[in-house]
Amino acid sequence: MKHRHDTQIAAAALAAAVLAAAGCTVGSYPPDEHNKLAKPFIYDSAAFDPFGVLMSGTTSVKQGQVFNLSDGVLEGGTEVQLLASLPKFGSDALASQQQTYEALIEPFTAPSDSEIGFDSSKLPPALWTEYGTLLNRAERMMFRIRDEREPETNPLKYVERLGLLLYAPLQLNYAPEGDRHNAIVERLKETPGYLQTARSNLKSSSQARVDAAREATQGVINLIRGDMAQQIPAGMKANFDSVADIAVAALETFRNSLGDLPSGDDWRAGAQLVHRKLELDTGRPLAPIDILIEGVQADFDSSHSSLVSAAEPINRRIYGGSRPRDDYRLINDVLEVLEGENRARNNAGMLEQMAKDTDEARDICNEEEIAPVPERLQLRVVETPEFMRVSVPLAGGLGPSAAPSDNTAVVWLTPAPADASRAELRSRLTTNNIYQLKLLAMLYGIPGYALIGSLASDMESEQAKLTHMVEPLPGFIHGWPIYITETTVGTHYTGDVDFIWRKYKLQIIAAALVDIQLHAQDLTMDDAQQFLTRRAYMESSAARALLRSLEVNPAQAATAYFGWKNWQMLRAHYQETTQDFSLTSFHGKALRAGSMPPVEFSYAVSEAKGRLSLDGETE
Repeated sequence: MKHRHDTQIAAAALAAAVLAAAGCTVGSYPPDEHNKLAKPFIYDSAAFDPFGVLMSGTTSVKQGQVFNLSDGVLEGGTEVQLLASLPKFGSDALASQQQTYEALIEPFTAPSDSEIGFDSSKLPPALWTEYGTLLNRAERMMFRIRDEREPETNPLKYVERLGLLLYAPLQLNYAPEGDRHNAIVERLKETPGYLQTARSNLKSSSQARVDAAREATQGVINLIRGDMAQQIPAGMKANFDSVADIAVAALETFRNSLGDLPSGDDWRAGAQLVHRKLELDTGRPLAPIDILIEGVQADFDSSHSSLVSAAEPINRRIYGGSRPRDDYRLINDVLEVLEGENRARNNAGMLEQMAKDTDEARDICNEEEIAPVPERLQLRVVETPEFMRVSVPLAGGLGPSAAPSDNTAVVWLTPAPADASRAELRSRLTTNNIYQLKLLAMLYGIPGYALIGSLASDMESEQAKLTHMVEPLPGFIHGWPIYITETTVGTHYTGDVDFIWRKYKLQIIAAALVDIQLHAQDLTMDDAQQFLTRRAYMESSAARALLRSLEVNPAQAATAYFGWKNWQMLRAHYQETTQDFSLTSFHGKALRAGSMPPVEFSYAVSEAKGRLSLDGETE
């Protein structure tokens, strides 16, 4: 059966139009057809994703429940404990996943007058948004298995999932500390079987992914031998050491076995796959690839002109006299002074400065009423774990989960490698100058990633958290930090910080442009490197790290870019349909609503219950 994402969007648009026209009065149509499929699916699909369940703030789910139509509750099922488990990727488990996704997709996308279809436009508002959210999740997961063939071709994902599930219990407070330490031991016990299944599944890969997976595997080994061994309580040390030795041996075997995996230089995903992935990961239909590239290029050109305009008065302030003869010299002359004189002095200095900047960002959000930052939210700035450094070449973030007890987020900053040359170290420290560290603190701390989990803990029920936080929409999650940083800078900063933001913004757009062109066209790595350094003013080492990440994670940068654009549209829609608009009110509602496709999201948070038009207008 061929599944088209436009089916989802068309159904969503139709539903929103009916709802808006009816003023939310949808008659007495019972939503049984939706509930008997959707309610069990929320829990059944969550059971496939231990990390998503962890981030939703719970530790177990019930599979195989049945929705009691007369009482309106779920009944039966089998409790699946996920506190200490690893994902299941065996052939039977993968078949079960696909069956679960298909069982939702087929009736949810079938014509309403068919034997298995139903009229989603007659769903009440809360169920209509749930319908669109769950359908998007099911289609994304099927796409990963069937079209991307991730279990067969991507060794890096197996390693990163394992690493995160071993790392998170050390960092997040979603369960009592003793339970989290026990979970680490149990996961280490499962590691040999998990890796054996992974190696059995893998059929081929690109050499780039093989190299990245081997590097990440060593990072997991270092995590076990380093932070994990140091933080395990003395009373558990003997038990930990025995399972750690077995897990490390399995990791070494897995790493070495990847050398036998058929691989080649063909790492490009292809235009068709990238386009489909972008539509699913952003939750909306997109123009053809060539039109997308034209649009991103136009945005890049506009942002470049804005950067040039901002550079001119700074250049006069620094140098006086006449303007350099071309834009490249103008901007680089300014950056040489701003970044060179304000670069961090060492890796430790970067972490210390970024920790201070997270406190500053909190104060700005509260004083300027940009976003509601809970007093309970705390941040810890640490080095990016080694197993994530290919995918997170500069900075990142984790947590907190949506558990009421979990109030600490982790902000990652990727240091210069220990064996970095003097030039490479200087390049990394220049990139992470004091102005850019302010931006990274906002992006990956407050009010960026850290605020998502903190406000999601206020969702009204476990079911809502599992609906919106298990396998969340990537565009929603990764577009938010860019959007909210842009908002914060625009509200509070001028001068040098604003100039560095314009440069960073240009680099975000450039990364998206290169991402699409690398995987959907014939852009070479050399040309991409030159574009990033010459036109986007990226330090050479940062450009190389970015390109490596894009090589193994197609559409990652483009998804964040289009997610950012979605957030801009959503805010504009909210302003048009809501009286007494305020930033903090919108942002609070947005993150408490949870991730969902743009059309559903615009309806869920809008007081007027108007729908977002996907061409940027409202109706």
